[in-house]
Amino acid sequence: MTAKITSSDSVFINCPFDSDYNDFFNAIVFTVYRCGFYPRCAKEEDDALDTRINKIMNIINECRYGIHDISRTELDDGGFPRFNMPFELGLYFAAKRFGNDDQKKKKAIVLERTRYTYQRYISDLNGIDTKAHNGERNNLITQIRNWLNQASRRKTIPGQNIIIGDFEEFYTQLPEMLDNSGLDMDNLTYNDLCLHIEEWLKVKLDNG
Repeated sequence: MTAKITSSDSVFINCPFDSDYNDFFNAIVFTVYRCGFYPRCAKEEDDALDTRINKIMNIINECRYGIHDISRTELDDGGFPRFNMPFELGLYFAAKRFGNDDQKKKKAIVLERTRYTYQRYISDLNGIDTKAHNGERNNLITQIRNWLNQASRRKTIPGQNIIIGDFEEFYTQLPEMLDNSGLDMDNLTYNDLCLHIEEWLKVKLDNG
């Protein structure tokens, strides 16, 4: 994107960053772009002089929309739960509740594998309307597309079948694109992923 990016174009992504979730993460980033928005997440900056929490709070401050997948709170190998995603969701809630007029315009989607599972481990969220992706990538794309369409009321967002088809086409071509750039999937950075999505979509949409 070359135009100035505003908060109303920006979508905060709060989800797992591990390898098992990688295909889902790439699908989220692509879907946000394909819907005409700009994805933001903690992976976009690598500054040793700034703390992770500061990065996250700065990004939340700059985003009108937030995608929060809290489906991965299971215990790790050491027997500890993973609470990063619920914690960042709490920060997003606080920004909307205590922020200025622009922050109060925030909108969010909360995703789970199975709907209302969150009630077992974070009951303070009781009453919110979560969406379930059931561990299916195309369902995840559909849920995010439908939410962005409803939350923004933009008329330019394509249907989910178009986005799913475009993502599958892009993802099939991505390994060759990376190879041509001297990159590979195992070491793909967030910024390189975004660059390749932007370039692929520009060619795709310019060619109709």
